[in-house]
Amino acid sequence: MLLDIPKMIIEKYTGLSKDGKVFPVPSNSYCNDRLSAISEQIDCLKEKKVTFHLARHTFATLFLSEGVPLESLRKMLGHKNIATTQIYAKILNEKVGKDMQKVSHKFKGLERSFVSQL
Repeated sequence: MLLDIPKMIIEKYTGLSKDGKVFPVPSNSYCNDRLSAISEQIDCLKEKKVTFHLARHTFATLFLSEGVPLESLRKMLGHKNIATTQIYAKILNEKVGKDMQKVSHKFKGLERSFVSQL
């Protein structure tokens, strides 16, 4: 199943590729150059090095954080082995741990009163 926007993009490129692929395939460096040009137009990304790899990583992390199963994400990313996709889940778990540490100070002192009410 494809969402409407990907369907529209596929329709736009139908018949343009001469090698039988759905889309023309630019080089990695061309993609990175274009992503850099786009990121320079976005205030929060001006200081970041945006690459195709970072875009894939962001896609995977966002989809996992929204509850997309690893098996589905594996297919979306084109991974043959689920272990490759599980790397993203590990990174997500580490981020959750760090995020919890950031807010844990707000709960200091509440533990005793909470436990005593159990």
